[in-house]
Amino acid sequence: MAGSLTPRTAYVLTKVAVFAVAAALTWPLSRMIGSKAWWGLGAFGLILMCLTAVVFLAFGRNETEIGEEQDLDEEGEDFDPDSTVDFPIEDFIDLHPFPPRDIPDVVTDYLETAHAKGFREVRLIHGRGIGVQRERVRSTLDKHPLVESFSDATADRGGWGATVANLKKEADSQTS
Repeated sequence: MAGSLTPRTAYVLTKVAVFAVAAALTWPLSRMIGSKAWWGLGAFGLILMCLTAVVFLAFGRNETEIGEEQDLDEEGEDFDPDSTVDFPIEDFIDLHPFPPRDIPDVVTDYLETAHAKGFREVRLIHGRGIGVQRERVRSTLDKHPLVESFSDATADRGGWGATVANLKKEADSQTS
């Protein structure tokens, strides 16, 4: 049954379930207070159902089945999660948007691309935090054959929240 529910149906059923739970929790209260608790619950349910109706009238969704929604990009085309995205390479990269498990691969790819573009110095912004990302970045830099040296960035370039790496010259990297 759950596989054939539309988002609209699932949303309404969720609201009904919330109402039922609220009713079950309010029942002992109504026994102590009296019938006014039931009036409050009724008003709550009515408001909940009105809000549900307003949401679906104003922001109605397609009747796509749950779990079968398509990933679309801004232009409405199918999104391929395995596709690559080209973006301009600069002398720095902010690693905040990347999941921690991907940091070594991102840093490695960035270093190789930056080196190919001719950069001799790059800045990797990993953030201050407790140092987990910093160590992950530095461990990758320490093992990478294109990296000549690395250190904390100067205060005006991120301080200990960023690492500056000096890359080898083209001739140096080919002999290593």
